[in-house]
Amino acid sequence: MGSTIPFPNTIEKILGWKIEPFIVEVMNTDRIMPRSGANTSLTDKLALLVGCGSVGSELADKLGASGIGYLDIMDPDHFSVSNIYRHTLDQNFINHPKSASVAWHLTQKYPWIKSQRYTDYLLGLRSEKLLSKYDLIIIAIGSPTHERLFHEYISLSGAKTPVIYTWLEGYGVGGHAVLDVPSGKGCLRCAYVDTETGKRGLGSNLNFLQSDQNIVKNYAGCGEMFLPYGAISSTQTALIAADLAINFLEGHITESVKTSWKGDRSSAEAEGLTLTRRYENFNASLQKQPLYHPLSDICTPKEVITYQHENIRLCIPLAVLDQLSAHKQNTSSMPEAAGLLIGYIKADGDVWIDRLTTPKATDIRQRSYFKLDAKLHQKEVDECFDGSDGVLGYLGTWHTHPQSIPVPSKLDVVDWKTHDQQNMERQLFFIVVGLDKTSVYTIVNNQTVELLPLEE
Repeated sequence: MGSTIPFPNTIEKILGWKIEPFIVEVMNTDRIMPRSGANTSLTDKLALLVGCGSVGSELADKLGASGIGYLDIMDPDHFSVSNIYRHTLDQNFINHPKSASVAWHLTQKYPWIKSQRYTDYLLGLRSEKLLSKYDLIIIAIGSPTHERLFHEYISLSGAKTPVIYTWLEGYGVGGHAVLDVPSGKGCLRCAYVDTETGKRGLGSNLNFLQSDQNIVKNYAGCGEMFLPYGAISSTQTALIAADLAINFLEGHITESVKTSWKGDRSSAEAEGLTLTRRYENFNASLQKQPLYHPLSDICTPKEVITYQHENIRLCIPLAVLDQLSAHKQNTSSMPEAAGLLIGYIKADGDVWIDRLTTPKATDIRQRSYFKLDAKLHQKEVDECFDGSDGVLGYLGTWHTHPQSIPVPSKLDVVDWKTHDQQNMERQLFFIVVGLDKTSVYTIVNNQTVELLPLEE
């Protein structure tokens, strides 16, 4: 056995010792990840990122920083010199596969992440077994045609994996991300409905640049066609997509939503490009809004009852009628309930009720009297208007009566005519919910008329 040096337990003995600090730092997920702003609840989540170009590479980095445990990368391309100024990879990765390079970069930077890389194209993902292994798929390829074909497969196959689609527009005008939850209301097709005709178009209704414009640049022949934008634009787009992904994986978002950021118009206008009406009216940058579009042929309710008076037709989904019925005054203690009707007008002139505002704690409600908190109810209407890019709007009022067959009171009629005079640009409707019948009225030539349900 070797000799041991006794511990210097006096000042005299320690004077001959040289003492140097030895730093010990705990390196585990419970300490390092929360301290760095990552979330340990994401360490068991598995996501697939399709496309790791300028937007996708930033997305990968932000998802890695969030604490996600498994992030697979799919991209068939190689990193090229033309990518350098708007990509997270550096010159050392030129001519290397993007997927392998980004996956390696992730595992070098974030110690607990695992990442597999693939060189397949998006449409090669059309396998329910493959899709089902992921908690979330994020697509950042900027190819609407392939994205819609992939979404069609998701819809027809019954696959339940949520998907985020994200893309940016040229000249710094903005970028977009949509979360499509298969079991929720609203899907990718809602982002391609023409808000004027209700038909599905080739361009997204979220876009800020008008369709059918030449927005690409060509510096060195047809092989060098590219969309002009800078790293700030691609990073901003990646941020809104990453925010959707993280909030979904953490359970804060459960429905299909959309979000956009809006940039400066000057570069686009200097190129002679035309901006959309959505750009002009958009004031909800970074806000998460419902993806559902009321004019979508996929998401429009199929079970409706149509009420008609001459050429005036009002379509009310059964789900809305059930919601109205839930407020019936079927006990002597139930106070009157009331709210506003929110809906839209189709190209054929039919009016559809999409949703209601419902009673608020600040409404005044008695057995045969109500007074709405106008600001709160109007706030809901405004949010629906903004979230639908102006498609949804105010269409009238509803309230209950403690009668079997409701009969509008004189006060009701006076109130309806006042609303009608204040909204001459649209046909308003007024619903009275009785115990055994729900009646629908409108104003024609300053006279109250009842719309009757059409026979099946």
